[in-house]
Amino acid sequence: MLESGVSQTKSRGRSSATRTKSVPARPVGRKRSQRPKTTVVRPRALERTQAPARESRPLVVLIFMVFAASALMARLVFWQVMQHSALTRRANVEHAGLYVQPPSRGLIYDSSGVQLATDVTQNQVYAFPRQIKDARKTANLVAPVLKLSFTRLLDLFTGDNPSLLLASNVPKSVSQKIIDLSLPGIVLGPQIKRYYPQGTVASQILGFVDTANAGQYGLEQYYNSYLSGHAGVRSVLRDTAGNNIQVGTSASPSHNGGNLQLTLDRTVQGLVEDELHKAIKVHHADGGTILVMEPSTGAVLGMASAPSFNPNTYGTVRDSSLFVNPAVQSQYEPGSTFKIITMAAGLDSHVITPTTSFDDTGSFYVTHDYTVHNWNMSGFGIENMTQVLQHSANVGASWVAQQLGTDRFYRYVKAFQFGHPTGIDLANEAPGTLPLPGDRVWTIDNLYANSYGQGLAVTPIQMIRAVAAVANGGMLVKPHIVKAMEYNGVVHPIQPVSLGRVISRQTARTLTNMLVHSAVGGEAAAALIKGYNIAAKTGTANIPSPTGGYIPGATIASIVGFAPAFHPRFVVLVILRHPRDTLYGSIAAAPVMHDLFGELFMHYNVPPIANAVNK
Repeated sequence: MLESGVSQTKSRGRSSATRTKSVPARPVGRKRSQRPKTTVVRPRALERTQAPARESRPLVVLIFMVFAASALMARLVFWQVMQHSALTRRANVEHAGLYVQPPSRGLIYDSSGVQLATDVTQNQVYAFPRQIKDARKTANLVAPVLKLSFTRLLDLFTGDNPSLLLASNVPKSVSQKIIDLSLPGIVLGPQIKRYYPQGTVASQILGFVDTANAGQYGLEQYYNSYLSGHAGVRSVLRDTAGNNIQVGTSASPSHNGGNLQLTLDRTVQGLVEDELHKAIKVHHADGGTILVMEPSTGAVLGMASAPSFNPNTYGTVRDSSLFVNPAVQSQYEPGSTFKIITMAAGLDSHVITPTTSFDDTGSFYVTHDYTVHNWNMSGFGIENMTQVLQHSANVGASWVAQQLGTDRFYRYVKAFQFGHPTGIDLANEAPGTLPLPGDRVWTIDNLYANSYGQGLAVTPIQMIRAVAAVANGGMLVKPHIVKAMEYNGVVHPIQPVSLGRVISRQTARTLTNMLVHSAVGGEAAAALIKGYNIAAKTGTANIPSPTGGYIPGATIASIVGFAPAFHPRFVVLVILRHPRDTLYGSIAAAPVMHDLFGELFMHYNVPPIANAVNK
């Protein structure tokens, strides 16, 4: 035990001898393995692990910056290099667009320069909800001015639509009220509208222009391309809000439409319309048509049909048939006025003369189921061809057709160009209806019925053009209603178009003399004016029924004539459709011609003559 202890003491002593004096001795009795751990080692170990982290942080930041710069550079290259063309196009669309310059539509004048159709500027009211500051207040102020619902406006102003059209064709008074309100987001925009200063005058001749600026019916349709002109295009630079900040030069200039000067005389047109309306009222007729034409040129001086419409308010018209011009688009059976053509054919082919006579028994047998009768259901006895016209005898006309024969009769009818449009410069002209030998519907009955104007159909413009050929010495002319066309200040007159001779001058002179003398004391007597020679022929025709045959008690009462007969200034055609108080043209239509001729003589200063047949 002792040795063991001594030995331990020595050992500690040797160990102590090797240390410096500044180091205290370890406590006796504590083992080496139980020595408390000191914290000196830990700071050294921490220093060794943190040093690499501090050294790598700048590298990480640098790598991140390089990556971000690379991504940004790649993005810039993509947009500025690879997408350069596409972005340029989009920018051009957004900031450098094209502005369409609409042209002005051409004007329409009468023969003396009175405006019949022009353009006026009216306003449209727009709303831009995003610019409206107080939707409720704005709706409350705008609603009574535009006569719109407050609730509806409030819904629109608070909706998602960026722009709204609130009203079109706003009158000046309403436009001024909108201006006075000075509301943000409520603006006026100009709108060009077609305007007809004379209202209903010549409405079916003019037609109208619809909301798409396209001409409909009449002259507006026929000359639509000429009147419309061509839109121009200008470049425009816009800011980011879409406002125009600079308008450049024209990419293509606009061209305003050309102007039309008509052969129509505003005074004559007024006379024609007044006389027509009076006649319709007096005779309780369904409607009618009156035409006045210059026989040597085919110029239409007056053309009216009723009922008609106001082209300024065409949108309110419920019956679109009122837009149709019956003078060129509607056909009718002409009745006894067509006897002028039958007599012209007989005289020109020399099968009759004015003094050729026959015995009119009151009936003319054709086939077992068709016999021609006179309008009075009786005969006129022995009568010459002038008396046939005077009495308006159907039997006499059928007798002349028999002398002509089928081929000659229809050769002359076709020479006057019945069954074909006249070519007048108005839209949608009808060709008429002329059954001819060889057609499925034609029979021998047609020859005799056609001779006194039944069984075929003509348009008023065809009928007056045919009679004008007689007044014009046998020369057929093309009717027209435009006197001159003006474009870019240059006037282009419309020259008369002759369509050739249909009967000889002598035939025309002879027939004129027959018409003048037959009118005196005849069916056309009520059309005559003392001191003037008037060549005239009345007509009374049945009206076909849609279900076949004719409408009982319904007639077309008409008269056609020219004056002064041997130096004609104008041809007049009067048609009354289904007059209720009389069946006959001699009673319903002839007095209208009398009044109209009297007014025309005064308007054109045509003096009476001393040796007139009707003294």
